[in-house]
Amino acid sequence: MPGTSGSSMLPALLVLILTLLCVVSGADPAPRLSHPRLYFTPQELTHLRSLRTRGIHARIWKNLTESADWCLTRTPRTAWIAPVTPDPVYENLYDRFYAMMHDMAVMEHLAFAYAYSGDTRYLEGARQWALACGRVWRREADGEPDASKAYAVMRLLKGLAVSYDILYNQLADAERQEIRQTLVEVGDKYYQWYLKNPGMGAEGQGFHHASVETSSFGVAALALLGEVPEASDWLALMVKKHTDWLLPHALTPSGAQTEGRTFWASTMQYRLFFLDALRRVTGRDLFREYAKYLDGRMALACVAGPKKPGHDEDYQTILFEPSYGQLNYWSPALFCLAREYRRPIYQHFALWDGTAGAIQKTRYITPHGEPLLFTMGGYAYAWCDESIPARIETGLPLSLEFPEVNEVYARASFKEGAIVAGMRRGMVQVHAGGRPVLIDEYGVFKEPQPVKEVVLRDDGAKAVLTCQGVADSIFAEQTLELKRPGTLTLRRKTEKETRFWFHGAPKQEGDTLLWPDGTRLRVVTGSLVSVDPKGHHDAKSVGNGLLKLADPMPRDYPLATVRPDNGVLVLEIQTK
Repeated sequence: MPGTSGSSMLPALLVLILTLLCVVSGADPAPRLSHPRLYFTPQELTHLRSLRTRGIHARIWKNLTESADWCLTRTPRTAWIAPVTPDPVYENLYDRFYAMMHDMAVMEHLAFAYAYSGDTRYLEGARQWALACGRVWRREADGEPDASKAYAVMRLLKGLAVSYDILYNQLADAERQEIRQTLVEVGDKYYQWYLKNPGMGAEGQGFHHASVETSSFGVAALALLGEVPEASDWLALMVKKHTDWLLPHALTPSGAQTEGRTFWASTMQYRLFFLDALRRVTGRDLFREYAKYLDGRMALACVAGPKKPGHDEDYQTILFEPSYGQLNYWSPALFCLAREYRRPIYQHFALWDGTAGAIQKTRYITPHGEPLLFTMGGYAYAWCDESIPARIETGLPLSLEFPEVNEVYARASFKEGAIVAGMRRGMVQVHAGGRPVLIDEYGVFKEPQPVKEVVLRDDGAKAVLTCQGVADSIFAEQTLELKRPGTLTLRRKTEKETRFWFHGAPKQEGDTLLWPDGTRLRVVTGSLVSVDPKGHHDAKSVGNGLLKLADPMPRDYPLATVRPDNGVLVLEIQTK
């Protein structure tokens, strides 16, 4: 009930309902309803605090505290950003979305920093941010819920609920009541007028938005379970939407996400947020029940290199992923999958993220100065299980195909610096020597159509990826041949020049580009026409390019132009 402590007894009827639900679901019939309870119990928290000075956790903690100290320099928001119509270039939409993501990130990050340290500076900062978020964003209960609002509002509720859970025992009764009031007023409005719609979180809605919204709302329900009567109905519906539709269908049978380049990682993140808290609070273990829908094959295909500190760059560590979707965006989910399924390869890739624990400060900032932040450091710290060895498992596939999204991949190995190549709708990207060395330009600015007759053959020593072009392709036929350990050949039947850009500053020697570590790209058939040192300009925009963002790191990359010879172009990439 509002204003009571976490150890208070539930009303008898609610206890009976919860017990019956748990029996039917096979869950623990005694839900853990004290706080904190979503991602650790008080007993587990004692152990987590003890890990700060050793091993992997010490590294994550260092990054986490550096970001937490930065959070303490931020001033809590005092004014609501109201929806505006019309919004022709989506400026209001992105101001609101990024503002909610920023506030959620600072609030959650400080709460986790306090939890793992007991530091009163982080406690006071987290308390101020949680109360400010509750007061400012309570206005979301005033308007009509819709899809343009729900994606951000549900995330904010999840962040507020997580902070409420972590800080619960340090808040005054009036403060707990105030935060609960926001969660209930906004939450029930969206539950009644948006989430209860049979099409939401089901076949009638895009998988990614549905997964984010229902998982976020499910976490909010778990935080309030036993304290407000609405929470049990909220939770039951979110579990049903996941088990009926989202867990079996939000990722394809091959393990891909059909709606966008970064949506595998974010779909997985929010599933894990919800499933971990659900099991901890109710005992219902959807990790086990739906294990076949929670694999990381996409990471085996796309993770291409380590993440170091600094602003993220497009395709820097993950093939075909924009700057905000690099390894620091993927690694918390990989830590969790490693823990849940005892998979050393996921731990291996997660530990390539040298920034794990830090807030991800993206290059996406609206003209009004609202920055897009992601915070998953607190989860990475909780999910990292140091008993899982970080190693390359035997028998892993070195080539992977995702037919539902028209993508194929081949890699020389899972070692750092090895060649990793992908073909997405015919667009090619190659990572070698720890960097992108070939990024097809034609598919970057305009989404190409799916190519035809995609075939993958791999005998272990050699992988061959072939396809036929379509109307908007720059080739008639294409082959990627990877001879292990370190030679990749791209063959195209084309009459058109090909332009590609890359990272680093290789030396040009005739028709060859040579990087300092010995990685080389050579034009075997055709000619290297030019290399423009600033030919590819990278600055951020959203809303189909309508809204230009205040990118703190706009930069130029070298752009190479190569010309075929008699309708044939052959490029060879080798690592030393």
